[in-house]
Amino acid sequence: MSRAKFAKSPLTEVICGIEFNATEFSSVHFGLYWQTIRDKFPNPPLDRPPIGAIEFLSILPNLRRVWFESEDRKQLVQLQANRFHYNWRRQEEDQYFHFQKIYPKFAQEWQGFQDWWINTEGTPLQPIRYELSYINQIDQSFGWNSVSDHQKIFRFFTERFDSLSLNPSRFDFNLELELKENNGNLSVRLHQGVKPNDSLPVIILELTASTTGTNIDDQTWFDLAHRSTVETFLSLITDEIKEEWGFEWLD
Repeated sequence: MSRAKFAKSPLTEVICGIEFNATEFSSVHFGLYWQTIRDKFPNPPLDRPPIGAIEFLSILPNLRRVWFESEDRKQLVQLQANRFHYNWRRQEEDQYFHFQKIYPKFAQEWQGFQDWWINTEGTPLQPIRYELSYINQIDQSFGWNSVSDHQKIFRFFTERFDSLSLNPSRFDFNLELELKENNGNLSVRLHQGVKPNDSLPVIILELTASTTGTNIDDQTWFDLAHRSTVETFLSLITDEIKEEWGFEWLD
């Protein structure tokens, strides 16, 4: 498949994740696992609220989600009792790291975690769900200043807000799509936020593909999710903005 490239890309983060069953997981495992990856993720672990519900551990105290960061903060492993996520995060002037380079890094860390778990507990993990997220931040440098600029960027807007008697202050948008051959869903969420480093307004476009099972192997699913995400992103933005952002196909 040809790769989509933008000379100027709003993509700031890619997250590959797998949900699994591991009823033996406890707080002790966070520290034990960190010792195996500390050379690549040396920053002190950070506690974060858990993602989703951990139903099979309802009789136990809620376990946390822990971040393990690389020194340059570009790579992040998120671990909780039933989830393993790998994040690539763009820093300042970084160029986009294509999926063809991100996925192997995720696969390597996920395989390392599985191997460590088997050596520690003696039983394999049971994957039950896959997830892939792309997060884009579109600010003034990408041609967005206010809600009135939505139509310039997104092709699903057919009317300008200029015709309204009042000035709109924000616009949020949600869309749920089905992946091919019943391999999950792709959710599209557009919402406004504020950039933490300079407090300037920004629109955040999140595309998240996920499954309700693991009917196919993880590499096949992530390839499908990646293609679907790229195709959807390109269908959402206008030809004008593609040209402005320097879009081209690479062989």
